[in-house]
Amino acid sequence: MQKQFKVAAGISLAGYVVSLITTSFLPEAINLLVPATITFGTILVLQRSSKAIKGTTTNVPISEPAVNTTIASISNATSDTEIQAESDPFWGPIAEYIHVIEETMISEGQKNTVDDEIVEKTLSLLSRVGRLIPQLKELNDANMNHNIQRLIFKDLNGAINPFLKLGGEAKRLNRRLLLTGIKDINSKLTDYVETIEQKDLIELQTRMELIQQRYRSTD
Repeated sequence: MQKQFKVAAGISLAGYVVSLITTSFLPEAINLLVPATITFGTILVLQRSSKAIKGTTTNVPISEPAVNTTIASISNATSDTEIQAESDPFWGPIAEYIHVIEETMISEGQKNTVDDEIVEKTLSLLSRVGRLIPQLKELNDANMNHNIQRLIFKDLNGAINPFLKLGGEAKRLNRRLLLTGIKDINSKLTDYVETIEQKDLIELQTRMELIQQRYRSTD
């Protein structure tokens, strides 16, 4: 199963490149669906042709022992969430793109084209989103789902991809700019987490009030 989705990763990344091109003339809401549609379509095709995929290899480099163990643990932490979400028509493309960014950042880190701090903070952010997906699926709030979709496909994609296209010296000079962007995205994610917690608290209080009304004994 994981081999199939690693093969899909390259095609998925192409989808997001296409979305960067179409963003200039398509409305934001429609443009957000471009990478999602391409990714999910690829997933379905690969699922239906699993026998043919068995002989396929990927270009993603194998992790070396020298890679920071923190990076490996963060990547492994999100893999379970990806497996759970990959068959979902809405969350599947998001989980797949999280995996694409993970593989890309780990690869860039191994080639020393991106420094360890950027790699670790990016993977930490992705891991946080991955842990949040089950709660978001349960909450099923359309507005919140759209916000997370935009955070991944529009904001994070828009921060990382232009940076990766820079040359070595340009990356060094602008690394702090990317780190600030990741920090800002992480702060926005904190707002979403607090919103979810607030809704959970309201639900808890409501349920407790109902329990008190039904079962509290009166003197």
